[in-house]
Amino acid sequence: MKHMKTRLVVVALVFLFVSSIAEGDIRVVSYNTHYCSADMEAMNVVIDGASLDDSHGESIPVSIFMFQEVKSGAQKTLHGLVGETYSMATYTNAGESGGAQAMFFESTQFEEKEDDHEDIFTGATRNADRWHLVGIGKQEGIDLWVYSAHLKASKGNENKLQREAGAKAILEDIATLKKDSHVIVAGDMNFYTIKEPAYILFTASLVDPLGTDEWAGTDDASKHTQSPRKIRKGGLASGGMDDRFDFQFISSSLDDGKGLDIIEGSYHAMGNDGTHYDIAINDGDNSCFDGDTDRSNLLAQALHDASDHIPVVVDFEVTVVDAGDKTVGAGVFNK
Repeated sequence: MKHMKTRLVVVALVFLFVSSIAEGDIRVVSYNTHYCSADMEAMNVVIDGASLDDSHGESIPVSIFMFQEVKSGAQKTLHGLVGETYSMATYTNAGESGGAQAMFFESTQFEEKEDDHEDIFTGATRNADRWHLVGIGKQEGIDLWVYSAHLKASKGNENKLQREAGAKAILEDIATLKKDSHVIVAGDMNFYTIKEPAYILFTASLVDPLGTDEWAGTDDASKHTQSPRKIRKGGLASGGMDDRFDFQFISSSLDDGKGLDIIEGSYHAMGNDGTHYDIAINDGDNSCFDGDTDRSNLLAQALHDASDHIPVVVDFEVTVVDAGDKTVGAGVFNK
């Protein structure tokens, strides 16, 4: 099936509310792409669909894509899929056996402070990446530190210890930032339960937007991000939708009502309708888009074919405050 790439035109709408005005929102997407080893037409549908997703609120063009398991060369493939309006942030992959991280940002909204990029060793020949983005244009004043990680996989005490060490390394880096910095830590964390030491470390310092209740079992099926497949093929993991491996943790400064904040209810596993526990995401009808089965099934099929994880999507509200005759940017309170 041919898929025509949608080019989105962002129209800025300004609403006056006493002393504040909404200047626009940003969407952050994290996605383990499994080396871009599967169906790239399906991946294209997923990536385009991320900006069109209105299953948990309004559709918002993606501002920041973070991808895990991106081997050398795959970052170029992904750049072609996200489109030329996005810039690729600093990409490094030296010595990384688990696949590196790649990040792309909307070039009309952000610019990267390249000197602030860091590789952070997280064990098992894997590095997390740290990027520093600052807003430009209508996003001027936003200051955002973005981390992407792919922690050690599999069960067992040794693997848990490696994930714990990786979490400590990321948190130690965050501790070097200015107090109240805006921070997002995303990626494939490979946590099996809330009792994971690494998960406990993260949630002691950062916010899990879905809360810290257990996510195992059918009652929490909507939280699961792996695997959209029941059949192992081409190296893609099978097993059905029964694990929450992919996360976006945020700093408390992104949920404090001061300029840049998570939009309540926006955090979700893209295409997961909560009814596909332990089965493939395209098994029978999918209902992730309420009242539109055809659209839901199209996305579910693409998610099944593109990778063995599904994306995590989170929206943030950007505001500015009118201080008399001067408009103050959303991130100024951090300066």
